[in-house]
Amino acid sequence: MAARKMDMSDFNARIKSIKNPRNKSYYDPDLQMHVPKHVPRDKIKTAKVADDDLVMGMMVVSMILGALALMIAQVVRVRYFGLIESSTTVLFLELVMTVWALIVLTVLLKKRSVPERIAQILGLALMMVAGHNLIWRWPDQMAMVYTSAYVEQVKATTTELSVVYRGTVYSF
Repeated sequence: MAARKMDMSDFNARIKSIKNPRNKSYYDPDLQMHVPKHVPRDKIKTAKVADDDLVMGMMVVSMILGALALMIAQVVRVRYFGLIESSTTVLFLELVMTVWALIVLTVLLKKRSVPERIAQILGLALMMVAGHNLIWRWPDQMAMVYTSAYVEQVKATTTELSVVYRGTVYSF
């Protein structure tokens, strides 16, 4: 089936039907469908309500990224540098590696806005004070990720379901 050649009068007829104020939509022969001229207000307002869930999800993902960056730094510290004991120098090295891992992860996943950065720091802080509970929960799997010596050292210095703050262990 051959297509009819469109000329300027056909184009002007399409523009006239689009500009007609009585039409809420117009038929587009190329798309073969009715195209709305305006978006109703209720559709615009419902899109903003769904945005709240999106922000919460963004924050949770960013917190997980912060925790994952610290876990990567701990794995590098324990596996490759062999530093199991805690000291100020080890903490500084771990934080430098965490910042590097966080920068790499956030660039790859495009999570670089200010609220996302705050959530990443919160996730990092949460992992610093309560991350050892992952070792208590899954000791065999964490021994494969870290080392078995590190898992034993963490289990000897902390308790299950506890928080470590400034070197002091607080149990619940």
